Formats: sequence, C-alpha cells, structure tokens
Amino acid sequence: MSRVLSLLALAVLVAVTMFDLAPPGSGATDFSAARAFEDVRAVAREPHPTGSPANDRVREHLVARLKSLGFDTRVQEGVGVLPLPYAGTTAVGRVRNVVATRPGTASTGRIILAAHYDSVPGAPGAADDGAGIAAVLEVARTLPPKLRNDVVVLLTDGEEAGLLGAESFARQNRFDGPVVVLNHEARGVRGTVQMFRSSGGLIDVYGTAAPHPAADSAFASLMGLLPNNTDFHVFDQARWMGLDSAFVGGGAYYHTPLDDPAHLDRGSLQQMGDNTLAVASALGSRDLGGLASAGESVFFTVPGMLVRYPGWLELPVAGLSFVVALAVVFVVRRRGLVSWPRALAGLGVSLVTVVLAGAWGYALWPLLGLLRPDYTMMFTGDPYRPWLYWAALLVFTAAIVLACASLSRRRSMKARGRDGRALDGRALDGQVLDGQVLDGRGFDGRVLGGLAAGGLLLVALLGLVSALLLPGGSHVFAWPALFAALGWLVSLMVPRGGVVALTIGLAPAAVMLGGTALTSLDIGLGIGGMLSAPHFALLLLLALPVVARPPGRTVLPGLAVAAVALIAAGLFADRFDPAHPRQERVAYAIDTGTGEARWGRPGGDSADSVRFFGGPGMATSRAPVAPLRAPELAVLKDTTSGGVRTMTLRLTPSGAAPMVGLEVEGQRPKMTVAGRELGERVGFAFHAPPAGGVEVTLTLRAGEAKIRVYQQEYDMSVIPGYRVPEGSVQVRPRTTAFLTKIVAPAR
Repeated sequence: MSRVLSLLALAVLVAVTMFDLAPPGSGATDFSAARAFEDVRAVAREPHPTGSPANDRVREHLVARLKSLGFDTRVQEGVGVLPLPYAGTTAVGRVRNVVATRPGTASTGRIILAAHYDSVPGAPGAADDGAGIAAVLEVARTLPPKLRNDVVVLLTDGEEAGLLGAESFARQNRFDGPVVVLNHEARGVRGTVQMFRSSGGLIDVYGTAAPHPAADSAFASLMGLLPNNTDFHVFDQARWMGLDSAFVGGGAYYHTPLDDPAHLDRGSLQQMGDNTLAVASALGSRDLGGLASAGESVFFTVPGMLVRYPGWLELPVAGLSFVVALAVVFVVRRRGLVSWPRALAGLGVSLVTVVLAGAWGYALWPLLGLLRPDYTMMFTGDPYRPWLYWAALLVFTAAIVLACASLSRRRSMKARGRDGRALDGRALDGQVLDGQVLDGRGFDGRVLGGLAAGGLLLVALLGLVSALLLPGGSHVFAWPALFAALGWLVSLMVPRGGVVALTIGLAPAAVMLGGTALTSLDIGLGIGGMLSAPHFALLLLLALPVVARPPGRTVLPGLAVAAVALIAAGLFADRFDPAHPRQERVAYAIDTGTGEARWGRPGGDSADSVRFFGGPGMATSRAPVAPLRAPELAVLKDTTSGGVRTMTLRLTPSGAAPMVGLEVEGQRPKMTVAGRELGERVGFAFHAPPAGGVEVTLTLRAGEAKIRVYQQEYDMSVIPGYRVPEGSVQVRPRTTAFLTKIVAPAR
C-alpha cells in the first residue's frame, strides 16, 4: 500500500465516521418527524419566556395535546430556585410545569420524558426546546399502549431562567422506586443528536436499543467543567437515573429570532425521536430496579456501534497504552532509529505543537472578529456558514504540525554533525540501517523518528492523565495510542507490510481523534476550535510514520496560503443578508430615581456598567428616557436585635413585568423569597412574579440598608426612537428600570 493510499484510506475512514453520525432522513419508522413538526409550529410561533402571555398559550396547547393522548394531565405550580452555586444574583421564579402520567400495568418505577417549554426572550425556540417538546409528544403518542412501567411526561417551565421548573418539580416529588429521565435539549438547529450525559446503568440500554446511537463519555466529563447546564443536572442531583441528549450544529441561530421552524433540521428531530422511542419502549417493559446497581461506564461511538465498558477498566486501558508506547520507543531505539533523548525531545516538541494548535484554535474566532467586527456580536461564537473557516482551521493546523516536523528535522541533523554519524554511532549515509530501507519506501527514522515517537508518547500520556483527572474522557487518547503503537511494532517486525500495519493501527485515531476534531466544530468556532485543532494535531502526529519524510520546501507555504485563501473565501461566502442578518445585542437600563438612561453592549467595561446593568462587561452610552417604572418596595416588618436587622418586604412589579429583582449593596444578607430560603446572597431575580408582589425576608447588619430594586421587560419598542438596525435581528432584548433606596431602620 503506498503512503498516499494510506493517507487516503484514513481520510475516508474519518468521512465514514462523520456519515455514520449524521442524522437520518425522515424515515419509515413509528416516530414521524413530519407529525412532530406540527407541534414545533404550534409551540414556536413566537418567543414565549417564563411569565409571558405567550408562555401561557404554549402551556395550554401542551395540556390539550397530552389530554388528547389519554394522559392524566395537570399543571404543577411552584417556586423554583437556581440549583447551582453562583456568586451573583440568584434566579428564582414562579413556574408552572406540565405533568402528564400514564400508569403501567405492573410498575417497577417511572420513566420521565422531559423537555422544557419556555424560550429565551426574543427567540421562538423551535429547536430550543420546541424540538424536544415535539419529540416527547410524538413519542408519547407512539409508545406501546400497555407498558409495564409508569410513563410521565414532564414539560418544565423556567429552564432558561435557571433550571427553575426542574428544581421545583424535583423538590415537590419524592418518588418511591427507581426513576429514569430521558431529557431533550438543543444548542443549535441541526446536527447529530448526541447523548452526552448518562447516569445509572442506562448506557447499555441506550447502546442496545437506540437505532442511531451517538454518545461519548468524554463530553460528559467536559460538561462537568463548563458553566453550561440543562435540567438533567437537577435530576442527577435528585439521584434519578437518566440520559441527556442534544444537537448543537448551527449555533449561529441559537437563542435568536431565527430559531424558528423554518431553520430546524427535521433529520435531527427524527434522530431524537427514533432514539427516545426505542429507549423508552425498552425501559417500559423491564424491571428498572436492576439499573441502579450498574456503575459508571466509558462509552463512545464508532461506525456501526456504541462501544462501552465498565469505568474501572479505564485506568488499566490507559496504563496499557502508555506501556506499549514505551515499548515501541525501546524497540526503535534498539533498531538504531531513535534514541531516548531524541524521543523525549520529540515529546517536548509534540507538546509544543499541540499547544500551538490549541492557541490557533482559540485565536481564529477573535481573528475573524477583527476582520469582520460584526462577528463579535454573534451569540455563540459561530458564523452562519462556517465550513470554509473549518477548513482553514484544519489546514493551518496541518501547517503547524509540519512546521514543527521541519524544525525537529533541522535540529536533528545539526545534532548528528557533518560526518553522517547517528547519535548511537551508526552510519546514516547509506541506504540501509538494520534492514530498514531509508529511501522513502520505509520509515525515515533519521528525520521524523524523534518527533513521531514523541507524538506517540504524548497521546498515550494524555490518555493516562485523563484517566486520572478526567474520568470518562481518556479513551479518546488511550485507544488511538495503543493501536498506533501496535501498528509500529508490527511494521518493524514485518517491514514489507509496514505501511499496511501502520495504517490499520491508525484506524482508531482516524475514528476517534479525527471524529472528535470534526464533531467539536459543531459547538462553534469560539469553543469548538480550541477542541478541534489539538485533536487534529494529535492525529497528524500519530500519522507521521506514514508520512515518512518531512514536507518539501513548498508544502508549508502552500498550506499557509491555502488557509489564508480559505479565510478570505469564508468572508466572501458568509456575508450578511436578509436570510443571514447581523445580530444586534443591546440592552437598555434607566435609573428612575435620577432619570439617567444607558445603552449597554457586551464586549466593553464602562465605569457605569455595574450601576446600570448589575455587573461588569458592558460598554455603555447615553440613551433616551423611556416611560418605564421600577417596582415598588414596601416594608412590612422591620426589627433590630443584637446588631442584626430583620426586614420583611414586599416587591411588587409595576405593570405586567415578567421579572423583578432586588440587590443589597455592600453585604450578603440571608434571604427568604416567596417562602424559599436562599441563604446568603447578593440578590435575586424573580421570574413570573404574581401581580400582588413577592414577599422577601432579609437578615442583615443593623443600620441603614442600600437596596437596589429593578424589573426587566423584553419589549424595546417602548424606547423613544429605537429601531432594530436594518439587516439585523435583536438577540435577547432587555429593558431594565431600577431604583436605589436607602432604607433606614424602624424607630
């Protein structure tokens, strides 16, 4: 097999991996994406954030749909509190969850089909989370009529405000017996539906039942490090078992007015529904009690199957990979191709290469923002048409790897001197060394051996470190390193079949590192680039034995020019137009006590950002005075004892504001809001407040209290002279009216 064919075979394997992960077409299955899409249309007619009249309309539609399916349906009201540690203002809200139940014939537990029905302000929410709602409704319609276990449809309110509906539901419902939650989410409008978090013994059920499995425990590990979260977090904290699934492609449309039915990919909806229907049906007929005993698992998708194994095997697999990689270096050292100092130097150069690739992945989106400033307002750090930029990212990453290979070669040749002697004393000016042909048909250890060995060691070392520090994520490195090392060993023992052995050994790297490099780009260039470029660089480092020789003098400049050309082509292709408008992200705030008003745009840090917008990070400018009012604050009770002041207040919205809030400046009092104890907090933001107001108890230091009260609304048309700029859409519109009061102690 020639080296060109070898590289082509690896590229084809990456393509097969991506094709296998792609969502199916609307298929001939029991789940109908076409029928589910009608519910998407009904839910996503307009933005429907918590507390809005549109939110009430959506809830009424959902109640009617579930009743028509024969479910015992009710609306469960409560007060939810953000269930995450957060140093800033705490989200609280009055939520109304839709809960529908169908009893099982001999229930061993409950299967909860969950999605949230609220949207963010300014976005119709066709994908987030209209697709999840529609999938759940169609699955509820299609499930077998008589299942052993209870089926509960849970459509939560207030997820976007802070997982409020899920928190309220979990607090109010303490179920006897096992609970399994299948949660549905989206962070874009298209792409593969990834099952990215699992708990309990569900991964085996998912891997066996789901017709289009796509899952990776590494994403679950990363989610634990990121601030993003879903209702699944609440269910997991309640010790319920579950699966969390979402699609993330097309992030430019996420949380914008273009998250509408016209932009939702029906293939993603089909994949979500097919998998949920199959898994729910499998769970519905089995004893759920045996699931909880299963431990954590490592899982990942390869073409045609979902690989999974017990979590306790993760460290042994990573350790074996590292040991075999060390064995490879030992063997090639014995063959005179690489010395230990050169291998360790190659490890250092490989690490630098991957760091440079990560820096490039991090820098690409800010660079595009400099070239096209309107990109800085894109909410998810992703353009509408990202594909040429993706190509530029990968091409320039290849240039970085090959540049490091060239530098490694020059240093290697200098180290050997001018007499043609290798580091171990063997002559390198002939054509044969220990039986290895060095004329391009075999691996040229004189040139790339140290870097290739170092790259192999680096990937194996990353697997070992990940197994220790990021459980569930080591397989992305451990298996590619293990098989690549085995390919090296076979190629050294059977030189004539060396390229074939190396290519077969690189197959897991193409699937796992190459697949991760490409699927990460769906997250958006702002985040995905930092993941994609290092993984692609690691794949190329492992492939160096197939390359055999360093690039010619024209290859590196050619790759750099190609990357620049791709960026230029991307700027030309991804121009803003009526179908792909600019994104306007502007907020408005007015101090009703002084009559001063400000515009705020993210990306700056003006001196009055904290005063008008509650925190840093906003570039402010003067704004016209709008006829907005702050909420009313009434003191119901006020006592001071032992240096501690306790106040009971009522915060009442002016008009039908969907959110009111309160902050105490200079201290963190203990707060109780609408009967929920929050502990020590800077303040709270209460969503969907009742017309009669919210009762608040504060326990704080004796003396005067400086209290800032505010309310937010989502209609910016009330601001005199404001119009959305032509060719733009407003993302997450927000107006804030606030007032700061000095509340003296009662005498």
